[in-house]
Amino acid sequence: MTADNHRVLLFDIDCTLLNPAGEGRIYLSQALEEVFGTAGPIADFPMAGKTDWQIVTELMTLVGISPKQIDAGREAAFAAYARLIAEAAPILKMTVLPGVQTLLGALSQQLEFALGLVTGNVREAVPYKLRAVGIDPAQFTFGAYGSDRLHRNDLPGLAITRLEAKLGRTIDRVHVLVIGDTSRDIDCARHAGAKVLAVATGHSPVEELEKSSPDYVLENLTDTEALLQILHSY
Repeated sequence: MTADNHRVLLFDIDCTLLNPAGEGRIYLSQALEEVFGTAGPIADFPMAGKTDWQIVTELMTLVGISPKQIDAGREAAFAAYARLIAEAAPILKMTVLPGVQTLLGALSQQLEFALGLVTGNVREAVPYKLRAVGIDPAQFTFGAYGSDRLHRNDLPGLAITRLEAKLGRTIDRVHVLVIGDTSRDIDCARHAGAKVLAVATGHSPVEELEKSSPDYVLENLTDTEALLQILHSY
């Protein structure tokens, strides 16, 4: 992205770019068992839209582990999770969502856009998840992750700050668009002063997402032409 090009797209990963097939839950459970000796009530714990930092904190709090112990073990849990995802990469069952590859391919041909990630995932696990579904992580040149901050609302601002440092200039938030599948994606975009495109490819239908008043809402990312019209005009 040059000084004359200024559209910034911040993509969520799980249920936006790919179907995680429940595998993140599996390997996070193993990581927590390894580090804390328990995964807590992870089997039915609601994770959508949360950072891994928040998930670990809430799960361990539920089983009585002190904040001090959680803080002391958090980075080890993140490292264990990333290692387990990396080891499982050849057999991961997660899949890319419809339309994503075509959209990313189209965006790669247009210098107007800077592609980044705003995801609740642990940073070190992200490349393995993306490669497992055939997405090149190098397409995303900056981002903010679930191991960076406790609260998702802090992530878009952090990602933008990192891009500004990389470019050596400020970015008007009106030129930033968050793309995600939950109300928390909508909330974090609003917190950063960015616009938001919600997609009903996760657990929330269009009607539910509309209650949070996103700028745009779509069933999925399959209509590349319609998407490009939005991305060129938001």
